[in-house]
Order: sequence, then C-alpha cells, then structure tokens
Amino acid sequence: MPSPHAPPPPGLDGPLSASIDGVMVSAVDPGSGSAHLVYVSEGLAALVGQPASELLGATPDAVFAESTPPEQVDAIAELVAQGKQASVPMKLRTARDPELPVHATFLAVPSLSDGWPLYLSMFRVLGPPAAGDVPDSVSSNAPSIDHTELFDALAHAGSLDEIVIQLGERCESYLGAGSVVMALAYAHEPTSARFDLVRTAGLKPDVLAELFQAVRADDPLTEPRNVPVASLPLEIAIELQNAGFACVWVTPMLRNGTEVLGAVAVAHPDHDSPTHEQQQVLDAVARLAVVAMDRSRREADLALRALHDPLTGLPTRDLMTDRLDQLIDLSKRTAATGVEEGNLLSIVMVDLDRFRAFNDRHGPSAGDHVLTQISQRLRSVLRVGDTIGRVGPDQFLVICPQRRDDADAFSAAEELREAVIAPIELPEGGEAEVTASVGLVLVHPEDAVTPAAVLSNAEAAVDAAHEAGRDQVSVFDAELRRQLAARHELETALEEAIADDELFLLYQPIIDVASGQMIGAEALVRWDRPGHGVLPPALFIDIAEDSGLIIDIGEWVIRETCRQIAEWPERLAGGSPIISVNLSARQLSHPSLIPTVTDALSFYDIEPSSIGFEVTESMKVEDLERASASLVELASMGCHLSIDDFGIGYATLDYLRRFHMAHTLKIDRSFVDGLGTSREDTAIVSASVTLAESLGLTVVAEGVETVEQLEYLHQLGADYAQGYLLSKPVELDDAHLLWHRATLIPF
Repeated sequence: MPSPHAPPPPGLDGPLSASIDGVMVSAVDPGSGSAHLVYVSEGLAALVGQPASELLGATPDAVFAESTPPEQVDAIAELVAQGKQASVPMKLRTARDPELPVHATFLAVPSLSDGWPLYLSMFRVLGPPAAGDVPDSVSSNAPSIDHTELFDALAHAGSLDEIVIQLGERCESYLGAGSVVMALAYAHEPTSARFDLVRTAGLKPDVLAELFQAVRADDPLTEPRNVPVASLPLEIAIELQNAGFACVWVTPMLRNGTEVLGAVAVAHPDHDSPTHEQQQVLDAVARLAVVAMDRSRREADLALRALHDPLTGLPTRDLMTDRLDQLIDLSKRTAATGVEEGNLLSIVMVDLDRFRAFNDRHGPSAGDHVLTQISQRLRSVLRVGDTIGRVGPDQFLVICPQRRDDADAFSAAEELREAVIAPIELPEGGEAEVTASVGLVLVHPEDAVTPAAVLSNAEAAVDAAHEAGRDQVSVFDAELRRQLAARHELETALEEAIADDELFLLYQPIIDVASGQMIGAEALVRWDRPGHGVLPPALFIDIAEDSGLIIDIGEWVIRETCRQIAEWPERLAGGSPIISVNLSARQLSHPSLIPTVTDALSFYDIEPSSIGFEVTESMKVEDLERASASLVELASMGCHLSIDDFGIGYATLDYLRRFHMAHTLKIDRSFVDGLGTSREDTAIVSASVTLAESLGLTVVAEGVETVEQLEYLHQLGADYAQGYLLSKPVELDDAHLLWHRATLIPF
C-alpha cells in the first residue's frame, strides 16, 4: 500500500493551487464518524463524469476507484485527523478510466464551530488529461482559487456575514472585479423575493437592492447570468456605468443543485461573459457560501434546541431566566409611569411529588409520558401573557405577569396545582396519580430582586410545601426569607469550619449479635460550631449536599478515618475493627473519590480491608449507575461495602442486583423499631435476613434500643447489631476501651 507519508511528486510541492485537476471537500460527522462531500469542483466532476450537484452529499468513496484498499483510506484519514498532510498516489473512478492514476493530497482545515471537521482533497492526473477533461486550473495565467485559503477563511470567520464578506473579498481579488455583492435569501423564507445584502463595497445599498430585483427577473435564478449594465433600469445603469462597470455576472447559490439560497453578483468592467475559469471561481465561492449558510443554520438549530426541552418543547431554565429578567425590568418601568394596577409579577414553581420513585417503579418511558401530559395540562390553564418552562427533571416554572393582587396570584398557583392531580392513563395500562408541591413568589415593582434570587426563593417555597405534607401551594414570605438567610449563614459557616478544623469524628460500635463483642464501628462526623455547641449531621449534611461542600467534608472524613485507623494496632492487641464511612451519591460520582481513598491508604500505610464504605439504599437509581465504576473499584481494592438503610428505597431488589459487589446489608432502624410490635416490620426484617443469607451477605440491624429487639434479631439470625442499647457514638479513646470488653450486651 502506498504510504501516506510519501513525499509529494514534482509539481505539488509548490502552491497548492498550481496544476490541480480536481478538488473536493468532505465534512465529517463527529458523532458517527461518517463523511460526506460538501464541495466538488467542476474539474473533478468532469473527471468523474457526474454533475457536481449529484456528488454533493455522497461519501468520498464515490470518486475513489473500487480497487482502493480500505486500509489506505483509513491510514490517510488517521494522518489527516492528526493535523498532518498526506500526499499519495492513488486511483479515481472516472468516466474515461475506472482506474485513473492520480496524485492526491489530503489535509484538514480548521473545524467549523459546530465541531464538523473539514477535509480538503486535491487531485492531479498523472500524465496529460484526455480531451474533454476540464482541470480546475489550466495555466499559470488563468485565475485559480487557493482552496486552502478559502476554506481557512470559512473555518475561522465568526458569523455568517463575516464568512460571506471574506468570500466576497477573495472573489474580487481572483477576478479583478470592482465590486462583489453576495445576497442571501432569508432562511425561514427560502422562496421569498427579499434578500439580505451582506457585501456592498463600491455601490450604494439601495442600488444593490434594485440591482438584485432586476437581475432576478421573473424566472427562478438557477443558472449563471451575464447581465449587461445597459439592459438594467436607467437609474441603476447610470450608477453602474459611472462606477466603471459594463456588466454584472450573477451566479446562484444552490443547495443540492435546486434550492436557491441566494446569489453572487459581480459588477465587472468587461462586457464579456466570464471565462470558464472565472465561472469556476464564482461557482466555488457560491458553493462555499452554501456550506457557510448550512453551518449557520445548524448552529441556529443547536442554539434553539439548547434553549428548549427536547421532550416537552418548553423553554429551558436559561431561557426562562432571561424572560424573568425582562419582566422584572418591565414591571419596574411600568410602575415608574404611574400605572399601579396589574404590576404584580408572580413566579410559580411546580415540583412533581415523588416523581423519581415513579420513574424507578414504572421506567423512564412512562415517566416521559407523564411529563408530556402534565406539560400540556399546565399549558391549558395559563392566562394570556404567562410563560411556562421546564427547569428541572421534575420541575416546571410559570412566570405570570400583571396579576391584580396576592389573592389573584395564589389562585393562579392553585389552578396549576389542580391541573396536575387528575389521573393520567399510561400507554401500557394503568393510571398514574401525581401530585405537585408548588412554590409561589410574589415580586412587586419596588422589590430589589434578581432572577437568580427569585428562583432561589421559589425553590425554598417548594421545600416548604414538601415539609408541610406535599400537594399544596407554599408562598415565599418573611418567615421563609428568614429561614433562607439562616441557611445561607450556615453554609458560609460550614465552609469556614472545614478550613478551621471544627469537624471531628465519633464512632458507634457494631457488635456480633451472638457474642456481644465489638467487631467494627461506623465513623460519624460532628461539627463543634463556636457559640452553638456540637451539631449533629442532620443539621448540616443536607446543606453540604446542596452546596457541594459534601465533597470537601467527605475527603476530610476519609483522611481522618484512615489516620485514626492507623492508631488502632499500636494501642490494641489482636487486630482492629473495620471502620465504615458513609458516602453520598455526589461523592460516589465525583472523580476525586478513588484518588482520595488510594492516597489516604498509602499515606497512613493501612490495609484497604480496614475501612468500609456505606451507600444508602435510597440513592436514586440514576446516581447509582453513575457511581457503579467507583463502587467496583473500591471493592476490587479490598474495601468493605455496605448497603445502608436497606428496605426504605423504591427499587430494593433492583438495587441489590446493581450493587452486586456489596458485602453487608444494614437494615434501616425504622423496621428494627417495630420488631415484636409490628407484624409487618418483623416480617420485613425476617425477609431481609433470609435474602441476605441467600446472597452470601452479612446483616447489620441499625437502631437497636431495647433488649427485646436484640433478642428478636438473634432469633431471626441477624449477624450484627448497632444502636444506643449497645453504645452511643463515642470518641476514639472510648472506642478503644469498648474494643477490649468481652461483650457490649447489657445483660
């Protein structure tokens, strides 16, 4: 196979445009890796024996000889993808010879902003071309296009206007024309007679507009035209003649050879029609303009899709935030004119209750159906001027301008809540009953607020509706404002606590149910906040999760646990317990987790089997999927893995299947609490123990507070227990003492 590294033969080591018989450009889809032709020169089309318009959209293989080895094409593509130039002998499939020897040069030009790389291919026939072949440059005196320069301009220019202006400038340079006008038909009105003139050097814009109307005449502009200046309307003719022009060369911009997107018009001092070579220049510029317009259209489509939810078609959070900013400003300006009535702006956040659990039970397809139905229902109760968007996986936002008063705004919020609650028929049978917790924020013209603050307040109101029992409307008021301020204050203090070493660990022992001996412990973080005393995790972990501080706290807990584990063998004889650390979904999904564990184990020189990690069973399935790689790696290192709070999730059996690398189940305290008094809780604990045994897992029962509960656990066959009956969380020194006791069972 010819090497793509072969040096270029004589004639190709000079300017790229010299002695080129054919040129094509391929665009590569970064998703699929497939390539298609977006430009084919007339010379190459003549060689192949097909119109250029028919080759557009085909794969590059359409011009290669059938004998071309696939590995040669792959090697060239790989080299060009690395930003290098490949020059190789190969064969083309042409009209006169299915195995025409050519020398080919391949190179990449900078990718378009939409991420589609462009590959430029140039071919020189080895030997004199046959009669009838039309090379892309026939002599050193004929005008020729430096395709590399043109495509470099196309790739580096920003807006469509900039691209077209650069093409126009190069067209002037190649043709020696005094003025080039490029007109683009409006993309949303491809058949419109209106044009957007983006290249107007040398002539007045109003003359250009009249010129285009004149040269288009009554029939579609699908073929190049040479329009004598004298044949144009008198005013235009005088203007052009005074500028020194004798004719106008007009070349259409065609997509797929038929769809007119615009035209290139060149006002030229000569009376003659363009030569073949000059027309090639015009055709090339027109085709490149079409490529640029297609690129611009793709970018516009991508921008539109980025601002609209693909499932419901509703505006996204970014677009809703922009709309909210506009309406806040409008409300203030309207009030400044003295108009007081109808200036109340209300923002309603609709959060679907327990929707993630519904998705876990019924699957994402049913979830998408419900979301689509609810979005349609919410639309149906909007008032004139209202705007609705989807701002989260299970959240909608409605902006309601011009409400009369607070009561009117609350009534609108209630309408939205009630629109959600009617049963929804599922495609596969059955019904979904969904409720919504709704947060309402009222913005008066005199309020100094930002869109970000309003959305934060709406989320706080939704949280209040959740805490009040769900399926209701909660208004953001002075009390919620106070709570939100306190939350922000706590978040700031927590960030400082990490830096100021205010966190510390306690250990709650885990005992063998049969012997009562301590076999391990769970590390629990506490915060000794100055002026407030010791705070339990319940008061700050949720804030840490929401703010992202849980990553820093989690890394501190892992390092500190490893440091303290290293002390156990020095102070205790006969080994040391397994110390377990809790991991949140955010920690498991974070790239720093594994390096943090690895570094801590190495630094303190402890075995991975000395530390365990607990993952809550109520973690969302989608979080578990993202975290599975971390779980597998922790298990492969030799760390102990436990499923915490087992039994309270919505997909317990599926969770066990996914969490196959676990060693232990920890039964949630809510079930242990009912042992001996609740038949249901006793049955759940019994079933969990049996299930764990069948899967080869050990069982830890959490929250053991009575002797009766411990006895039931022993009867049911539970392995281990943890709870205040046995020991409350203690400091490290006390944990060392408990390790020496023969039993922690208090009887």
